[in-house]
Amino acid sequence: MERQRNETSRIDHESKCTTPTTISTWYIEDDAADLFTRAIFYKFQEEIVRSCLDMQIKRMSEEVDGVTHLEIRDVKVKDKIFKVFVSKNHVVCSCKKFVMCGIVCRHSFCGLKQISVTKLPRRLVLNRWMKIADSGTSSNSLAVSNDYFKMEQISLKLTNIWFDFRQAVNKAEVQVDMLDYVHKYVTQLNKDLDDCGDVVEFTKKDHMAAMVGEQPVGDLTVLPPNVCKNKGNYFKRLISEREKAVTKSKKRIRKCKKCNATTHDSRTCLNKQKFGTKEQESVAH
Repeated sequence: MERQRNETSRIDHESKCTTPTTISTWYIEDDAADLFTRAIFYKFQEEIVRSCLDMQIKRMSEEVDGVTHLEIRDVKVKDKIFKVFVSKNHVVCSCKKFVMCGIVCRHSFCGLKQISVTKLPRRLVLNRWMKIADSGTSSNSLAVSNDYFKMEQISLKLTNIWFDFRQAVNKAEVQVDMLDYVHKYVTQLNKDLDDCGDVVEFTKKDHMAAMVGEQPVGDLTVLPPNVCKNKGNYFKRLISEREKAVTKSKKRIRKCKKCNATTHDSRTCLNKQKFGTKEQESVAH
């Protein structure tokens, strides 16, 4: 555990204090380098490079209510057209990679490039991939709600607040007067929030109840699980090569009764054949 914590601290320090090398000249890559950890940035970088090299735009519609519809062909995927709906603040692709993995796909980056977006939309920035993820909110601070979309909006707002606060601290750097200025307003903000009224506190139990359902009421009868009859059976378990070698070394080695050799037995021994030939000659004489 100590080794894991040390490695985590080293990687966090590397992500926060160093800047990875960018490949393209697109400003959105620099923005991703400032936001994400090193390992996640390299995944975004691969998608950005692929969006510049492997994408072919088949059709692009006019902007309607701030949304542009594109049909994009990926040269790496044959006979497949990806539909992308892109705006200044959000992008949706038919490949659903962002929904599955949380990584913006190359088709979405291609759409963002076509409408000249230079900063990654904050709706596409997940808190768990950011450098400041450890400074983010825990499950206790999320308001309990059965509405998934409301919780998603709250999570997005919290991510934006932490991002803006981190930017303010970074701008202050090591200047004492600037840090005092930031601290003054944060302290005043805390006082204003305390004067707003009672704040409802939600426990981890409440949060889990919102995610998996309420705890059942009444007495519960929990029976022990069925035990497998073959549990611990020697003949059913896998035997390692080391154990096989040890067992083989303890096994008695068979030797030839005629010459004590270990490569054959008395039935195929050459000395037996010679001895039998001498007996036949002696009988003949």
